[in-house]
Amino acid sequence: MKQPFCAPAEALRRVLDAAALLPRPAVETVPLDEACSRVAAVTLPARMDQPPFDRSPLDGYALHSADTLGASRATPITLPVAMKLYAGDAPAAALPMGYAARIMTGAPLPAGADCVLMQELTDSGEETVQLYAALKPQQNVVLRGEDIAAGAVVAAEGTVLTPAHLGVLAGQGYAAVPVYRTLTVGVLATGSELLAPGEPRVPGKIYDANGIQNAARLRQLAALPQVAGQRHHCSDDPAEIVRQMQQLLTCCDAVITSGGVSVGQKDYLPVVLEQLHAEMIFAGVAQKPGSPMLAAKVGGKLVFCLSGNPFAAAATLEQYAVPALLRAAGRCEENCILSRTVRTLTTGFSKASKGNRYLRAKASGGNVTIPGEGNAEVHSSGSLSAMIGCNCLVELPAGSGPVAPGEEVEALCFVQ
Repeated sequence: MKQPFCAPAEALRRVLDAAALLPRPAVETVPLDEACSRVAAVTLPARMDQPPFDRSPLDGYALHSADTLGASRATPITLPVAMKLYAGDAPAAALPMGYAARIMTGAPLPAGADCVLMQELTDSGEETVQLYAALKPQQNVVLRGEDIAAGAVVAAEGTVLTPAHLGVLAGQGYAAVPVYRTLTVGVLATGSELLAPGEPRVPGKIYDANGIQNAARLRQLAALPQVAGQRHHCSDDPAEIVRQMQQLLTCCDAVITSGGVSVGQKDYLPVVLEQLHAEMIFAGVAQKPGSPMLAAKVGGKLVFCLSGNPFAAAATLEQYAVPALLRAAGRCEENCILSRTVRTLTTGFSKASKGNRYLRAKASGGNVTIPGEGNAEVHSSGSLSAMIGCNCLVELPAGSGPVAPGEEVEALCFVQ
């Protein structure tokens, strides 16, 4: 008896769990300049306090706060200047009581100094200085370790390294970091009707859009580069599909196919997976679009078989394949899944939803816009152009009626 389709939440849980059980990718060490968007393979701690010393955040004078008591423009206090410090200097001596140190932004405070008076509140003297304001201890001082303390975690294992992470790591003296090797994902579009882009047009044929789009989406994600030569298309010949799949599985960490998953006479992917001795993760998901999607493991590698309908393929790629592949690539789970936010519709959708439905949409601020101004035909699973500019899916649960502008809905934002 055919098993019922998985609920969307259960399908996602299954593929994430399957991905988490796979061996983590090999580790490689790359220079910081090449580490942006890569996944940290170990936890990266701060090696030292940052800043590594108390420093001045402005141009002025380092002082003992006790020496400024009562200072004002009406009653200035005059102190001799004992030293001058620039960023990069190391104070040669402590600052004696009753003296000032001329100091520039970023320079370390000399021992004994506990505050900095901005030069605008002085006469900017070089040999002696008049102070026009009183200060409290630690006023206008960036304290040692204020940004980050030695031993604190900069990036946990599984973190996607951002420019901010790399800036902090550079400030800690890191020149290179261990990251997970990126996965190689093979992309196979099936269908005897397909032409490769650039081939002459033939009556009854169409150009392969799914393979191009799926590969391009993977290239956007640094953990999943599409290696040149690993995007193929083939006819609806089960023997040929098996051959192409075996070739991709030999040289890739995972494979994504499109087409051939429904119940038509030439929908051979279920048979192909049997011939490849696949271990099924799920066969079908209870949603529209993309319900016939298949997820499996073949020889310990993930395989996702998506619908041949372009939007159905795009939606299920985002919902299930991308999160699982990112998890397999070493990302921590919370950075793999689509984030859910409640947003206000600026446009509606005219159809009721008997089952779970997902609509392409554009989220901005607290709003979300469904393309087509309520025209349900724009959202057919075979329509692709309305996907341009979209960055999320609007989820309409089973049993939902038509939705109108002003209603609140859940938007699932694509993983970056």
